Amino acid sequence: MKPLHYLRDAAVFAPCYVVLDWVSYIHPLGAFNITPWNPQPALAVAWMVLGGLVHAPAVLATVVLADTLVRGAPGGMGVIVATALVLTLGYAAIAWALRHLLRPAPNLHSLRQLTLFICVAVPSTSIIALGFVGTLYGFGQLEPDSVLPGWLRFWVGDAVGVLVTAP
Repeated sequence: MKPLHYLRDAAVFAPCYVVLDWVSYIHPLGAFNITPWNPQPALAVAWMVLGGLVHAPAVLATVVLADTLVRGAPGGMGVIVATALVLTLGYAAIAWALRHLLRPAPNLHSLRQLTLFICVAVPSTSIIALGFVGTLYGFGQLEPDSVLPGWLRFWVGDAVGVLVTAP
């Protein structure tokens, strides 16, 4: 991919991701992005499915930017970067799996493709949620009694966002 095309694509992706993060920041658990609906992961996953994992650095930077602009970097930059790494690696793993499972073209035109998409998205978002909430807990940003509800809310929010928005 040519550098100017990469920058052009990132310049379109980043504001779209931030706006989706902003509009979906409803009923959060604490100051973090633990909400009942998260469409922005679908955008990141779709972009990396269609354009490749070369977009992961732009996704990482955009997740950090969104947390800073939308939530004011709760917990500080160390927490934001750590959670952004968890999210980016998780979204990249989903994109990698879908790129390989949905060959030759990553689309959802058949029942088989849709089933594969669901079978990847649902457990993957559960693991990502565990990593996100675990990171917050590890940094002392979540109380022990908030871990399970936080994991469940984040998982449902990301799973719904990816399942509804990505197709």
